Parts: sequence; C-alpha cells; structure tokens
Amino acid sequence: MKAESVRIPEAITDVVTGRKISLLDWKATNQRASILLVVFLVGLLASIGYLVAQVFEPGAALFFVGFASLLALSQSAVAFWAGDRVVLVASGARPANRDEHRYLVNITEAVSIGAGVPRPKLYVIDSEAPNAFATGRDPNHGVVVVTTGLIALLDRQELEGVIAHELAHVKNYDILLMSLLAATVGAIVLLRDIVFRSMRFGGRRYRSAGGGSRGGKSQMVVFVLLALLMILAPVLAVALRMAVSRRREYLADATGAYITRNPEGLARALEKLLEYRGAPLAVSEGLRHMLFVNPVRALNAANIFATHPPLEDRIDRLRRM
Repeated sequence: MKAESVRIPEAITDVVTGRKISLLDWKATNQRASILLVVFLVGLLASIGYLVAQVFEPGAALFFVGFASLLALSQSAVAFWAGDRVVLVASGARPANRDEHRYLVNITEAVSIGAGVPRPKLYVIDSEAPNAFATGRDPNHGVVVVTTGLIALLDRQELEGVIAHELAHVKNYDILLMSLLAATVGAIVLLRDIVFRSMRFGGRRYRSAGGGSRGGKSQMVVFVLLALLMILAPVLAVALRMAVSRRREYLADATGAYITRNPEGLARALEKLLEYRGAPLAVSEGLRHMLFVNPVRALNAANIFATHPPLEDRIDRLRRM
C-alpha cells in the first residue's frame, strides 16, 4: 500500500442504517458516550447503594451511596488510565520489536500514515490462532495486538486490512468507549456480589428488623426492587456492550477499507479466519468482545448476546462496497 496516496473521506456509510456518518461526528459521539457512561455508572451505583442502605441500615445511606459512587469512579479511572495495561497482561501479549517483527512494524507504519494517527505501540501474542485487537484510550496512546498466527496466515494486503480495521477503533475512540463499557459491567457485578454476600450473612438481622410492621412491608418492597435491579442491571449492561460492539465492528470494517482503499484485502482476511479450524485463542470472556473476531464461533452472530456480527455478513458488506 502506498500510504501517501491514501486520503480518508469526510464521511462513510453506516452499514447498519445505510446513512452517511461523518467520521468527526462518529469520534465526537464516542467521546460524549464515554462521558455519559461514567455519569450513568455513578448514578446507577449510587442508586443501588441507597437501596442497600434502606434495606440494611437507613441511617448509613450517605456511607453506602458514597461507597458505591467511589467504586464507580475508581473503576472508570482504572479503565481510562490503566485499561490497556490490564488487557495486555490478561492476554499474555509481549512487545513487538523491529528486529523480530519488521514485517508487522513496516505495515503498521504505512497504515498509520494513511489513517492519520501516530503509529500505535505494537504487541504480539504467541499463538497459532489468528486474531488481533486494539486497546488504549486515544490515538496518542493506542495499542495494537496481533497473534503470531495472524502474521503467518495473512498476506500483506490482508494484514494491512486487519491493521487498518484496528486503527479505525483507535482513531474513533472505540477503544475508550469499550474499556468504559467493560468497567461498567465489572463495577455492577462487583457491587452485586458484595450486596448478595451481605444479604446472605445479614439475612437474620434483616428479617428481625422488618418483620410484621408497615415499615417492614415498605422495606420488603425496597428489598424486591434492589434484588431485581441487581439481577437485571448486569444483564442489560452486557447486552448494551454486545450491541455497541457489533455496530462498531461494521463501522471499523468500512473505515479500514477506506484507509487501505482495498476492501477485498480485509474481506479475504475475514474469509481465512472463517475457514480457520485450529485451536481458538485462549483469552478470558471479558476480552473476547475486543478481538477482530470472537474465538467462540457461535458469538460471531446476530443474536443479542453475540459480540461480533456474522463473519459472512461482514465479508458480504465489504464485497459490496
């Protein structure tokens, strides 16, 4: 690819809605969504903290609300400042170097020029399973990770397509939004576990405090609301994360094709991964939504809990560009 001949368009077609989307608007939308997500997380956990106080200790409502809010802010801070390091350690990635991975470094430098972003830090995972992902918080702190199996499997144009796809996530702040979404799910699940353990060990005290009185009936209503919220909130948060993940994959495919001016290269890369029948990449469930394709084949689908769109659909959309 001749990077100096590439020009990024001002807008691309949203392959989900069919409407034109300004790339600047897309980036701004992700930035606004990231801020709103933090506000939502603080509000949600503060509400849960208040309900917990009403069930167990109404006089300590301020403490419970403060603890829940602090948990939300700390989770968001970790996701923003250290999310990339957490992901790299969890995935077993190691830094790439020019001597050992010159081919990968050269391709990434060329694609980065075309994408108009600084060259990201490069990491590799020693695995035969072909895959890749991007992390970081903004284009100046972007990280792209590829497996050694991906480098071995793809030719130059195909690898350019995958790197361009990942740089699209970096350029448009998808990486920040998805890190904060993961933090949202993690914070809700953590608070849920704390509350459920408190319910189990404090159940006798709760029953003796609430038995029989009108206040006890009100407390029971609050208890039921809290239980429903603690059960449904993680499910809804996961569903939201999956829906956002599927849409961003379509848009990153389209942007990656524009960066390289070669949709066929990315389509062929997806075809090779579709045909791959070796051992899947061994990563935790919390990292799978970040990958180029989900290593669990059934989660490259159209259902509500799938993290990625069907590979066949992604290939077809690229071929029709």
